[in-house]
Amino acid sequence: MLAWYSVSTFSGQELKVKQLLEAMIEREQAQDLFGRIEVPHVNEEHILTKKGKRVVKIERRNLMPAYVFIQMELNDRTRHLVQNIQGVTKFVTIGSKILPIPDEEMVTILPRDNGALGDLPPLEAPPVKEGDSIRIKEGPFNDYTGVVEEIMKERGKLKAMVVIFGRSIPVELNFSEVEVL
Repeated sequence: MLAWYSVSTFSGQELKVKQLLEAMIEREQAQDLFGRIEVPHVNEEHILTKKGKRVVKIERRNLMPAYVFIQMELNDRTRHLVQNIQGVTKFVTIGSKILPIPDEEMVTILPRDNGALGDLPPLEAPPVKEGDSIRIKEGPFNDYTGVVEEIMKERGKLKAMVVIFGRSIPVELNFSEVEVL
């Protein structure tokens, strides 16, 4: 029976370990012993200005650096195959036992169909609407004021125009970073 297990890896090697595991499963024809392999992450969108042009950069950020989650049937063969993958340091154990991670715990870190993580409830919009004046209360733009341009409820963010050095700049902020004036 397939269950979830976690292995620790060298930091920054999570995706490489996932790729090597998938290749090993194919090579050893062990597809029936393995299920999904997950590296919990979020894609963060950063808006930059280069040479006067707006550039959107999407950056992958691991939510649990140095860990890979594997759905597998644990036996001597599969344990040996996983432990011999380059970049895997060890199985995560309790004491000296490799124990499965309960499905209820995995639900909170696995991506859902829409790309969001786990069974977290949707974020509620703050009591702010387009056109409201706001003050930024944390982060690099702390104490700046702006006007809300757009509310992205599904992402838990809003876009505001903030005057910096005499120029109006669009800034994307989390709901928790602002307060209504």
